[in-house]
Amino acid sequence: MSDNNNGIFESAIDKKVELTYDSLPNSSFEDVNLAGTKFSNVNLKGSDFDDVNMDKTKFNNVSLSGGDFTDMYMVNTRFLGVNLSCSRFGCSIMNNVEFKNPDLKNSQFIHCDLSNVEINDCKIDGLKINGIDICKLLEQHEKEH
Repeated sequence: MSDNNNGIFESAIDKKVELTYDSLPNSSFEDVNLAGTKFSNVNLKGSDFDDVNMDKTKFNNVSLSGGDFTDMYMVNTRFLGVNLSCSRFGCSIMNNVEFKNPDLKNSQFIHCDLSNVEINDCKIDGLKINGIDICKLLEQHEKEH
């Protein structure tokens, strides 16, 4: 909203907008504060989000198939019950990440820094590092010790 006298932007303090059963395809929102907004049964297919703060945002029952995520800051982010099939992560910093009960079959880790990574209680049949079958390597190690 602008002041008619001098065109200065005024924020709409305490303004609440509710849209139900509405269609706004190809809309553009710029410099808008939507903090605390709830989206339910919304189609955002093909939308672009650029320079958006989504701290502490919750996504539940969301389809992001074919999405591209670039230059993301995701510290203290949790992925629970997420299907990441056919996903690719490149040039990502994932320090202090915990993967609990994921299915990582047929995944590839290329040019990764895996320093101080721990793998515990995991099924590793066919796991290879630089072409070396780790399961066979561990079996050989146990025989020798």
